[in-house]
Amino acid sequence: MFAEPRQHLQRPGCARVAVVGSGISGLAAAHTLQGLTDVTLFEAGDYFGGHTHTVDITLPDAQGRQQTFGVDTGFLVLNERTYPNLLALFAQLDVPVVPSDMSFSVQAQGLGPKGGKLEWSGTSLSSVFAQRANLVNPTFLRMLADIVRFNRVTTQLALQEADLGDHSPLMQPLADFLREHRFSAEFRDWYFLPMLGCIWSCPTDQMLRFPVATMIRFCHNHGLIQLTQRPQWFTVPQGARRYVQKIVQQLPDARLNSPVRALLRDADGVRVVTDARVEHFDAVVLACHSDQALRLLGDGA
Repeated sequence: MFAEPRQHLQRPGCARVAVVGSGISGLAAAHTLQGLTDVTLFEAGDYFGGHTHTVDITLPDAQGRQQTFGVDTGFLVLNERTYPNLLALFAQLDVPVVPSDMSFSVQAQGLGPKGGKLEWSGTSLSSVFAQRANLVNPTFLRMLADIVRFNRVTTQLALQEADLGDHSPLMQPLADFLREHRFSAEFRDWYFLPMLGCIWSCPTDQMLRFPVATMIRFCHNHGLIQLTQRPQWFTVPQGARRYVQKIVQQLPDARLNSPVRALLRDADGVRVVTDARVEHFDAVVLACHSDQALRLLGDGA
């Protein structure tokens, strides 16, 4: 049924370990195990990095000369409060970070004065009221009041560490939470959903089905629902792919376009099944989504 395993030139006395998935979890695991074991990294897609994905964009500068920039489309920023281990990994790899601007701005067609664009930014009081007509716009002022109230309510819930059982109010969908607390449609559409859209990169109807607890934990941990003492954010100049490249370059066996189809346990370890062959490993690190891991483990889960 399966092809014979390929002969692996294993170092004497070294365990052979497969890492399935090349997102940050898989890359960090492979980097940590490299040198201690013989590591093989399996990636189903056509690039390493998972959520870390840098693409090159070429644009003309002010003089009309073409300039190429590395633009991160997934993982963008990190801070000392919630990413200490990632910062330590970057330091170990000699990957630099620089302070990043984490400002927030919104432009919405047809919602502004006289049916034009609505534009505002949270950088300063002047940028909040970049359109001076909003100084006397009741719906805009209500949105601002709702932002302050939302930050206060969710911060209190985060600090209470309330019960998160199946019947907890914090397990209700975000749409129900916003409705129950009477947050305005302007708050939802001009602030809340655009902000979460920047963070979670998913459709708004899907976001509104998330449990309240998911949003509160994330936003509180990252300082997004407080007006003071927000963390300094950092980014990797020229794109986060720099750390991916450094780790992959250190791995003697890193494979793209190599989806793992099944994992079969036996008395001596694990057989890893791919489209090309079956290989034996002493251990496997599953650095993939939980549903993918269950599918790979099959009846052995």
